[in-house]
Amino acid sequence: MNRLRKRILSFLIFIAPLGVFSQSSSVSAMISNNVPSFPVTGYPQLFYSQFHPGIDGTKSWKINKSDKHQLWVAANVGVFYHRFVQTGLKVYPSLDYKFSVCNRLRLNIGLGLGYLHSFEGYEVFKLKDGGGYETKKVWVGRPQFLGALDWGCDYKIKKDNENSPLLVFQFRTNMQGPFVNSYVPVLPMNSVLLGVTLPLKNK
Repeated sequence: MNRLRKRILSFLIFIAPLGVFSQSSSVSAMISNNVPSFPVTGYPQLFYSQFHPGIDGTKSWKINKSDKHQLWVAANVGVFYHRFVQTGLKVYPSLDYKFSVCNRLRLNIGLGLGYLHSFEGYEVFKLKDGGGYETKKVWVGRPQFLGALDWGCDYKIKKDNENSPLLVFQFRTNMQGPFVNSYVPVLPMNSVLLGVTLPLKNK
């Protein structure tokens, strides 16, 4: 895990200077539902099976000049709560490709790799010296790696306003691990997100 932390930190240090050369930037805030299920094909379950809420925030920087084919780097933070399983805190960078269908609609796909800290939402027991079990208090949680695949769209609210807010609809698949080494080494988590993006004025 220490090696993973070093790689994630190196990647964050690598992308940090890209914001200096960005053509434009934005911030996003989203709410989500998060359900453990098979990657991608489990998306329908997000709308009927369970509700596990989350909040995500993103700061993004555009790194090329094209309006049609846009490349963005992003710093992402978020938290989600899954009753009886875990509360997860996420911090990770991502690289996103956005395709402008028209002046108001963009499609996007992105990849991210980073860090998740998992706080167990269940009781952990340990064997006592004299026999029997006692509840083990776990406060610090566990470090995890996080891989993320995003795809979705955003829609400009005001057609002729360059700095108009955008409505965001997105699907996400997170791969988290090591979750339980003995039988669930990697936990897939699908998410559906709804939110808003606010463009920031160029200096």
